[in-house]
Amino acid sequence: MTGIGMVWMIFEAKALIAGIMLAVASYQDFRTREIDDKVWLIGGGLGGALTAYEALFTPAYPYLLAGFSIGITAALAFGVYYLGLYGGADAKALLAIALTFPLAPSWITSPLFPIAVLGNSLLLSVLLLIPTCLALNLAWKVSGRSLFDGVEAPWVKKAAAMLTGVRVRPAIARKVHFNLMEVPAPKCESAGNVQGGGGEENDGNERVRLKLFSRVTDEDEEKVIDDRRDYVWVTPAIPMIVFFLAGYISALLGWDILFAVVSLLI
Repeated sequence: MTGIGMVWMIFEAKALIAGIMLAVASYQDFRTREIDDKVWLIGGGLGGALTAYEALFTPAYPYLLAGFSIGITAALAFGVYYLGLYGGADAKALLAIALTFPLAPSWITSPLFPIAVLGNSLLLSVLLLIPTCLALNLAWKVSGRSLFDGVEAPWVKKAAAMLTGVRVRPAIARKVHFNLMEVPAPKCESAGNVQGGGGEENDGNERVRLKLFSRVTDEDEEKVIDDRRDYVWVTPAIPMIVFFLAGYISALLGWDILFAVVSLLI
């Protein structure tokens, strides 16, 4: 077998391994929100072994660039995890991808393939979340129902909430994977606003504030919800591994969406 044939065969094997790994993880994440660590150990181990084989038998293999790609991806993955912006499974997925594909195939613009996958994943999740939430909230408003009854928040926060959250009944908020976007308003402020007519119409319930940013761990915490409220604001707890699979496939097809967006802006 020629050198080119061997390189292509290794690429196909790695692409298949990473695809199966992310597909299995996506299924588990979507169904139970729990992913078996064996998925990452097997997928990342096999992918890393093929990368090591490729590096040993490829003339002039760019070891420094590959090492930098794995290192920066690991630092980014676990740094964001410790900040609570996404879960441990997301960090493990990104590291497994980096071990399997530290370098991008020749037809991809960005040399750091894992970063391209991450960028694609984040942008695809945003492109799904924002239009969906906005459409649901506009439909809610058009139906004549109030979006912010009992909510004390400036218009900027309300606008952001319409792009990232929806209103659901308390029972649904407890059962489905949502992060609560409401926190109780201080008692004195709540009372002052009710008496002074601040915010939207008073429904007799405790006033609440909007919390736009949630840590991943918030989903696992017990939700303290005022049952007297007909609806509460929540943001969907997105199964990010599903978007990692979509981001991986799009990156393999040569789409570095984040790079393209940045290029347009500058």
